[in-house]
Amino acid sequence: MANASSDALVLFGATGDLARRKLWPALYRLSLSLSERCTPLIVAVGLPGLGREGFEKFVTSAVHDMCGPSDGVTVHGLLARTCYIEGDTARRGTMEDVAHALRTTDRPVYFLGVPPPLATGTIATMGAVRLPPGSVLVEKPFGNDLHSARALNESLLKVFSADSVLRMDHYLGKEAVENLLAFRFCNPFIASAWDRNTISRVQITHCESRGVDTRGSLYEEIGAVRDVVQSHLLQLVGIVAMESPADGTAEAFRERIAQALARVRPVDPGRLVRGQYAGYRAEAGVADDSAVETFAALRLDVDAERWRGVPFLLRSGKGLAATAIEVVVDFVPAGHRLWFTREDPGPARLRFRLGGHGGAVLTVNARRPGADPGPMPVDLAFDLEAAGPSWEAYTHLLADAVHGRTGRFVSMRTVEESWRIVAPALDVRDAPLPYARGSWGPEEAAGMPGADGWCAPL
Repeated sequence: MANASSDALVLFGATGDLARRKLWPALYRLSLSLSERCTPLIVAVGLPGLGREGFEKFVTSAVHDMCGPSDGVTVHGLLARTCYIEGDTARRGTMEDVAHALRTTDRPVYFLGVPPPLATGTIATMGAVRLPPGSVLVEKPFGNDLHSARALNESLLKVFSADSVLRMDHYLGKEAVENLLAFRFCNPFIASAWDRNTISRVQITHCESRGVDTRGSLYEEIGAVRDVVQSHLLQLVGIVAMESPADGTAEAFRERIAQALARVRPVDPGRLVRGQYAGYRAEAGVADDSAVETFAALRLDVDAERWRGVPFLLRSGKGLAATAIEVVVDFVPAGHRLWFTREDPGPARLRFRLGGHGGAVLTVNARRPGADPGPMPVDLAFDLEAAGPSWEAYTHLLADAVHGRTGRFVSMRTVEESWRIVAPALDVRDAPLPYARGSWGPEEAAGMPGADGWCAPL
């Protein structure tokens, strides 16, 4: 089933915030690129209240807001092949309407874009109504902890086959993340230097200048560790720490990521700093005495010979000084100076930019010109945007789901290992440390990487 193309896409949660920001813009981009052969039928299921006219305005506005000036003919074609259904996804009547809309289809993809508390009820109703067999796309977070992740998986396996469950983390659809893989595995001079003998530390940063905005009530249920560390950042840890795959297949890469995470020690609460930005408790939907963290910084260690003694330093937060997503690999300093200078060269650094303008910067040492020679850092940069047009992550992932490609989705083993790693952090009950909006988080986190601190994002 997972390798067969689908003839319909069902969106549960089609009028929610995720659908507005990501799904409809992605489907519009697919319509521009692939015309109707990508999704010949879309069944959109939203909460009551909009009506068909309101739904069409919602989609048109989402495309315009997220994609800029849009092609009216393409938007019209997207809406023309969309069947809109209103109702509670846990109600049998709603699901029977979905089944009726799918009566001429054979292999739908079901996108489960409902809030986690509603997922189990929706899945049970899908099974009770006996919708056409297909694959199911589950947005992160996959569960709330290890126990709930396994329970969610069990409920899915009562309705879908194991190879038809596609667990989604949109970082795996980012072209900039795949660029990291290309740099590492397609360049032997980098691949041969990818271990503790030449790498001194790895820093992974996910920072946002914005706060929780209108997501206060949702954020109260998750926090920074569940929202970003357990999913996005640990996926990146797995990609950086993985061994070379046995072959070039997507399944071999997925297996290596899971194996790498299996060797990561659980979070040490003594090496964890939790913070909360000033004003968070005044956000709509947030408790007056909330102890939810909006910032987390931690150190991880990988029990593998390749990475013995190399710290993996992770931080994620909202209300910070900048918005950026980066993986920074610091190399061991040369350890000697050249005969014509009295200065020691600094460490080389490979920085992957995964947000906004994706790309990579390799900082190396060169000779400073003139009569005062010495080592001078030089940046060798690659900009993905300058290289040509790219697709957004959700565009890749929806196209993959429809066409039966599984390489960009998360294995259940990776989900389980990720929850195992962060479990001690979820048990911390201490109040998070306060920090000012526009700062880099609590002062207590500043020295975690060592005397020279965190690498400032570009």
